Formats: sequence, C-alpha cells, structure tokens
Amino acid sequence: MPDDDAPLDPFDEFEELAAWDAPDARPDDAVSGERVHALVAQGRFAEAHALVSDAFVERNGSAGYLLRAWVLTQERRPAQAREAVDWALAHAGPAEAADVFVLAGVVLLSLDEAHAALTVALRAYGADPDGWEPSVLLSDVYRRLGRLPDAVAAARRAVAAAPREPEAQVALARSLSAGRGLTGRIPRRHRAEHAEVARRALALGADPGQLTAPRGGMVIGGVGLALFWATQFYRIETGGTWQLIAGGAVVAVTFVIIALVVRAGTRRSGVTARARLRSIRATTRTEMAGDSWLWRISAVHVSASLPLPVLLTTGLVADRGWHGRTWPLWADVPIALTGLLGVLLLVSAVPWWYGAALARRILHYNGLVRLHLAAAAALAGGTLALAARGDASHGEWAFLAVGHLVWTVGGWAAALLMAGRLQSRRRQAL
Repeated sequence: MPDDDAPLDPFDEFEELAAWDAPDARPDDAVSGERVHALVAQGRFAEAHALVSDAFVERNGSAGYLLRAWVLTQERRPAQAREAVDWALAHAGPAEAADVFVLAGVVLLSLDEAHAALTVALRAYGADPDGWEPSVLLSDVYRRLGRLPDAVAAARRAVAAAPREPEAQVALARSLSAGRGLTGRIPRRHRAEHAEVARRALALGADPGQLTAPRGGMVIGGVGLALFWATQFYRIETGGTWQLIAGGAVVAVTFVIIALVVRAGTRRSGVTARARLRSIRATTRTEMAGDSWLWRISAVHVSASLPLPVLLTTGLVADRGWHGRTWPLWADVPIALTGLLGVLLLVSAVPWWYGAALARRILHYNGLVRLHLAAAAALAGGTLALAARGDASHGEWAFLAVGHLVWTVGGWAAALLMAGRLQSRRRQAL
C-alpha cells in the first residue's frame, strides 16, 4: 500500500476526535489513544491491539473503529482495516459525521482506496462545508485521482477557511506542484502562487519534504505498457501471417497478466474487483449528476476513443496493402469484425458505466459519437471491400490507410481542443 502520498499525520485528527464524543467514553481513552500511536510507531502492534480492545471500541463507537482501522492499516492488514472503516461509518451519528468521514477518508487513502475515500470526503464536506479538514481531504483525494483542478480548488477553500493551518497550506502547495511537466517544472500559471504558499507553509512549521506531491508509478507503467503494445502491433503490421498469430498471442498473454495482477490485488485488499468497480461507477455517476461539465468532458473522451479499435485493425490491414504486404481474406475478415466489435463494445459500455440518463446526453453531445460511428463503418467497410476484390491498386490502399490515420489523429486533436476548452471553463466555475 503506497504511503508516499498519504494524508498528513492523520493521528492528530484521531486525538481531536478523541475528546471521544461517545457518551460512554472514559477520561483515559484519549491517553490510551496516544499510547496506541506510540506503540504503532515502535512496531508493537500486538500491544496496540490490546489497547484498542472490543470494550474500547464499543465505548467510543466510530472513533474507536477508526483508531482500530488505522492500526490495522499501519500493520499492513488492508482487508481488516477496510472492514473496521465500514463499521465506523455504520456507527456514525449525525453530530460526529464530519469528523468521522474525514478520518475514514484518511484511512481509505492510506489503503489506496481513493474512490471510496472520495465518497466519504464528499459526505464530510456536505456535513461541514465551512470546515478546512474536509477540504484538505478532498484535495488529497482529487490529487490522488489525477483531478488536479478540483484538488487545487478544494485546497484553496481549505486555505481560505483556515489560513493559519499548516496542513491547509501544504495541501495547496502539493496540489499546485502535482501538475508539473516532464521536466519537473510547475506550470507557469501556478509558480508564483506555489512559491507564496510554500513560504507560508514553512513559516507555519511544515516539513519542506511535504510541499511537493510525489509522482506516481502508474504513469510510468502506463507508458511502458503502451510502448510494449506498440512494438507488438509494429511486428504484426510488418511481419507475415504467422507473425500476426504470434503478436496476437503476446497481446492475449498481456491481458492474462493484467487479470492475475487484479486478482492478487483482490486478495491483498479483501475488496473484489467487481465491488471496487461498482464503487467507482457509483461515485462517477454521483459526481456527474451535480456537475454538468464532467459529462460533457466524458462525451469528448468517449468520442476520442472510438477510432482506436478501427485503427488497430482495418487500419493495419490498409497500411499493409499500401506497402504491398496484404493478408489473406480469411485473416482480414475477423480483423475487421474485431475492430467493429470493439467500437460497439465501447458504445454499449457508456450506459452501463454512466447510467441511462447520462448516457443519452453523452452519446448525443454535439453529434460526436454519431460522426465517429459513421467514419468507423465507412473505413472498415471500405477495407473489407478492397480485400474481397483482391486486385486493389496501391493508390486505393494508400487512400484508406491515410484515411484511418487522418480520422484518428484529427479526432484526437479535436477532442484535445474541446476537452481543454471545457476543462478551462470548468476551472473558472470551481
């Protein structure tokens, strides 16, 4: 479980909650909480669990469950920690809702359950919109999810609510630094603000190492996987028929490896992939229902994804024909059908993921999806027609190959411009 981007010293929040709002709490429970923190820092987990006993948890309700969840998290027992968080949320009363949700979000982030943390962070913010702690948690969650404009906006609200709190200043500094480019430089529009926020955070006693958000390994892994697949498709495109089969087998093995990794993550966290997916889907739908910009941005992203299955199937067939290395018809037909099936799967996944009401808006937004569907049908059909003729000229194959490329690159460029404009307008509205 990654901890390089964990929320700042969550135990301070446990001590504040350990005025232990539960009516049956004993005066020495707060002292026990401090003792638990010390034991965990020394790795003495058995003694820590002895203090966070069933009687302790029963007396302190949600706060007790969250303290137990925090101990389990530090002990690297994510399944039990997640169960303790669920019990804490089940026992949360109206008076303690904001604090409990903040602390639950802290633990969920430590468990690398960012979407689940977003759910409770939004509930914490709804319970206490003027508090700085829910805004700091929201900033941490949005940054972990890669939604940097939302992270910056939430951190700015935290700073406005509590300008003397170092955690609020640090949250803003980290959110501003999270958008730095490949060279490591913070975007120009954020440099002056980041410098001022960092100065204030240091003056309030913050650790200098906390002011820059660490880079995640997911981006590097994604780039590596993309390069690997690009190599395989290059081999498929330039090789013979047997190379097609070998390259396809390698791609299939990649999916098997991904499935094994997902299964290992399920065993480690105790949360099944299906349950995690449902949680993410529910959070996505909830946010989009209250933010009209998000579904518009998603509509652009959906339309930009549609050319890819066709480019990687009939686009490869057309390019090989252009270079005089045509495949036999028995290979071209399933390749073309695979591309069209990929497009249909993407379209059918929209209502499954976003729900019927949002899916209608997304699929009809500016006619983008209809335009891409027509282009996919025309290019795939044209490629099959040339392959069936068997005597297509060099120029005809070249026309189809360039058509695939222009459609894909042009669609991506248009999507980039449209999404950028929508994101800019959304940032102004945050």
